[in-house]
Amino acid sequence: MASEISGKAGPITIAGCNAPASVIRGTMMTGVRVEGSNLGAAVFEGTTLGGAKFIACDMSGVEITGSGFAGMTINGMSVDVLIAAYRKVT
Repeated sequence: MASEISGKAGPITIAGCNAPASVIRGTMMTGVRVEGSNLGAAVFEGTTLGGAKFIACDMSGVEITGSGFAGMTINGMSVDVLIAAYRKVT
């Protein structure tokens, strides 16, 4: 049985959840904490993740399209700077 998360969620903690291939759509996830959970192949569509922190996460194969990333950093490096450098060499 499929579950749907929509609307505003937070502050809540999702821990030890096995929910691969879930769809999180149109949700403000302010204050939500996800710990030790499997969200592999999940789709986040129209979801607000501003201010989110990903710590010790397996992000292998993650695809980001049509999304804003102003101020986003990866290991302290500005994504804006990384993309600008990439565009210079391609």
